[in-house]
Amino acid sequence: MSRERMAEPALEDMAQLRRVNRVRRARRRRRVRGLLLAVLLMTALALYAGYRTTQWAAARSTPGQEKQSSQTQPLHTPASIPAEPAPAASGGDDDEGSFAKDQPFTDEEFEELTADVLDEIVWDGMTRLEQARAVFDYVHDHIIYTGHSDKSDWKTGAYTGLTTGKGDCFTYYAVSRALLTALGIDNLAVERVGGETRHFWNLVNCGDGWYHFDACPRSSKLPPFLSFMFTDRQAADFTAEAGRNYYDFDGSLLPERATETVTEN
Repeated sequence: MSRERMAEPALEDMAQLRRVNRVRRARRRRRVRGLLLAVLLMTALALYAGYRTTQWAAARSTPGQEKQSSQTQPLHTPASIPAEPAPAASGGDDDEGSFAKDQPFTDEEFEELTADVLDEIVWDGMTRLEQARAVFDYVHDHIIYTGHSDKSDWKTGAYTGLTTGKGDCFTYYAVSRALLTALGIDNLAVERVGGETRHFWNLVNCGDGWYHFDACPRSSKLPPFLSFMFTDRQAADFTAEAGRNYYDFDGSLLPERATETVTEN
């Protein structure tokens, strides 16, 4: 057999070996890439899990806990939230337009803050009632109930609520008042009469009469109640069912309220 014929199988074996080596190298590269992708995925999952754990821990440490959406179910808060705010150490509602002497903000800053919120929740074509509901939902869902607030005056309460996202019933009332006033919707303050604790809410007129408006969440131990544009009768029924003077108020201090039901409960 000639040397050329003897060399042919050797050449074929070398070519086969090279092909096998190429396949092996390709497989190794794929395995390395797969391992790298797996490591990256596990790292991302670990980071996400850590983030969620941090968020959960922060929520657990906050007295208000997470709020429920007022658009999809009756408004109430977890049982760990007090049914009513603690008695205020000072203040109450001041005169219309009053500011604390040592307010930490200017009129322009206050107006800009409310305008920024309204730009997010109100748009052209909405009715006054729809605008009021947008304010109600925003205030209910964006403030955490803590049981205390600065009650030196309502604008300070509103500014604090909008910038910190925390407060008590006075804060919910004050933020609602600030946003409703900026929209040109008539609103007044209402304060509970009697009882061991204080409670504040709004009286609102969208053009069809005055209705009660309370964006503050309540304990889940209380009956479910959508406290948006409700009548005196609905306030009395809820108060009777709750077994306390929740919405007791002095009607002689307020304009005559509408009787037609707007919000069904």
